[in-house]
Amino acid sequence: MNETVLTSREYEFNDHTIEPLEIYEDPTGTLRGGVGSTIWDAAIVLSKYLEKSKLYAASKEKSIKVLELGSGTGIVGLAVARLMSAKGIPGTVVLTDKESVVPLLQKNALKNVSKGVKVMAQVLDWEVISGIKAIDAKESAEESTKVEVGSVASVESTPFVNMDWDLVILSDCIWVPGLYASLVGTIETLVTMPATQLLIAFEKRNFSEEMEFFAKLGKTYRFRDIKPEEQDDNWQSEDIYLFLSQRRS
Repeated sequence: MNETVLTSREYEFNDHTIEPLEIYEDPTGTLRGGVGSTIWDAAIVLSKYLEKSKLYAASKEKSIKVLELGSGTGIVGLAVARLMSAKGIPGTVVLTDKESVVPLLQKNALKNVSKGVKVMAQVLDWEVISGIKAIDAKESAEESTKVEVGSVASVESTPFVNMDWDLVILSDCIWVPGLYASLVGTIETLVTMPATQLLIAFEKRNFSEEMEFFAKLGKTYRFRDIKPEEQDDNWQSEDIYLFLSQRRS
């Protein structure tokens, strides 16, 4: 990988005793990761919320498992790993995205190691996991076929199913309506326990379309919006929404 074409951005924690993250981005598209190669505002807002919240808190005797879908640069999942490490909470954070994004994701995971927390970057294609093709998204369908042949023999054989995740993260991943069905199908396949916390952040672009995603999700999951007073005082926006969701019992 040619590092000269990449830029980097530092993420500083409010607690300055925690080592900052250095996140590589690919603004020129050299790695062909598309929009996933850039840090979006919703990821920062979500990371800052996680700094303030207690969602990732657990006893030091319990190892917790965190999954991020559509990780992009991996900044949110890597922030969670760093926070867990700072609190002495052992566990695993799995960063996932489509095949073309994973090289940059792996690079950021290697750059930002957090002591006591295992971080992995792996291919996870929503269309493959859910078995539902994207609607009017030729490129996504082609990606799905490639991943299915090269990386996933069957849904049951993936390392993501039946894992009893403690926290699943989804940051700014609902801007393509054609992928809603496969994304919801993926969530339904992976988030099977009512105890799992599903944390969603998105920036409003077309609110009526985005609410279609929550209408689909709401058939199986209950959710609530995270109020501004629960978020970081300096990192929030009226155009960025956070939701906390759990599977219905």
